[in-house]
Amino acid sequence: MVTDGLADLALQPYGQRLLDELLGSMPRPTMEISGGQEILRRAGAEIETTLVPTTASGAWQVVSARVSLWNVDCALLCVTYQLPDGILSGDADVVGEVAPPVQRMLPAVTRFLRATLPAPVGADEVFVLWANTTFAVQVDPDCDPARRRAIAEELTPDGVDCTPDGARDGVLRVGSHTTAVVSDFGSRPALLMSRLTGVHHVCWAAALRYDAVLSAELSQIDPGRANVSMSALEEQAKRILSGYHRIRLFRLGYSSVEAHLDAAGGTVWNALEQQWKFRLVLTTLDERLDFVRTLHQQLVGRLQDRRSRLLNELVLAFTFLNIFAIVLAALTFVALPSLDVGLLAAVIGGLMLLLNLGAYLVFRRQINDPGRRSRA
Repeated sequence: MVTDGLADLALQPYGQRLLDELLGSMPRPTMEISGGQEILRRAGAEIETTLVPTTASGAWQVVSARVSLWNVDCALLCVTYQLPDGILSGDADVVGEVAPPVQRMLPAVTRFLRATLPAPVGADEVFVLWANTTFAVQVDPDCDPARRRAIAEELTPDGVDCTPDGARDGVLRVGSHTTAVVSDFGSRPALLMSRLTGVHHVCWAAALRYDAVLSAELSQIDPGRANVSMSALEEQAKRILSGYHRIRLFRLGYSSVEAHLDAAGGTVWNALEQQWKFRLVLTTLDERLDFVRTLHQQLVGRLQDRRSRLLNELVLAFTFLNIFAIVLAALTFVALPSLDVGLLAAVIGGLMLLLNLGAYLVFRRQINDPGRRSRA
């Protein structure tokens, strides 16, 4: 059972068939491994200590863990921790206490994912881009809404409120990290924040990964290099076409999400997109993709022009050689045994050869640089 993604939570109440078709085109998990603390073990080894940290307020407890592989060449690891009781009491900086242990987890998470996920080429193909935190705070159902908002602002001071209209059992806030203050961890607002934040994490990872692939292709395109072969450009064209196909599918899938979200999901989705400036990331990705395609097409066109000029030269050379051969054959045919006439035929043949060679050089220069005369 897949618990990440948009299915059965944030989309409009479509029929099952239409829902399946829509989800097939959107960013979605294709495989998931979920469970408790045992999920974090690698090949039977003990769980690394950085994955179960202990801070000033006490030890963290792993409630659940799941790894999902998505259809955009990325994966998502979601670990739910129960923080020590009383971490919100007093003047303690909760974000300052939680953030450092989360960052120290990255090497252990990388090793765990490399042991868990299938790598297409090698272990180095699996790496962690970043770690982010979603705070879920459970309060009494009778807790004052103002108190809930105050807790959310304390945990996400740089964020904006994205609580859907009419939501009575939760306050949601999005900033550099996200916060849900709810009366039940299994409530729809809490799940909505968790799910949509996870989808945005995956889309961010996919966009950055595709951008890195395009940057690598750009580094291999040197417009000033003269010894580029057509075979090398054809291989690069295959890679660019494959990347273009994947990136456009990703872009179309991402763009289709917002149109099919319900009102509550759209509110949280827009807040995540605006606070994390994801539209700028997508714009940069589109511009880089267009630049790679345009530059590669120009290089191919330049190489084809070079080959066309070479072919024209060959045709021109064979044309003048044929003219010389015809003239030489005619002179040989009419020549008499006399020495003077034979010498005259040889002189005329030599002059024709020089004339053909000079005409060939003139035409060759005109073919290779047709604007030479106009510039002069």
